[in-house]
Amino acid sequence: MQISETVDCNGLSPAPTVLRIKQALIGRDEDRLPLEILVGSDCDREQLMSCLGKDAGDVRFVAHPA
Repeated sequence: MQISETVDCNGLSPAPTVLRIKQALIGRDEDRLPLEILVGSDCDREQLMSCLGKDAGDVRFVAHPA
């Protein structure tokens, strides 16, 4: 069985998205990065990256199919 390493933030506003990402990154080993984040196509990824600060390099955004 394969466990998904993607965090589904599709449909969330920016604040809960950043919170969910930061929670998922706590204690995560370097070899399990980047963490994939599923977001909607209308998500402002630049704003999220700015809010994540030093953690921005540890995530990769994946757009939810329209």
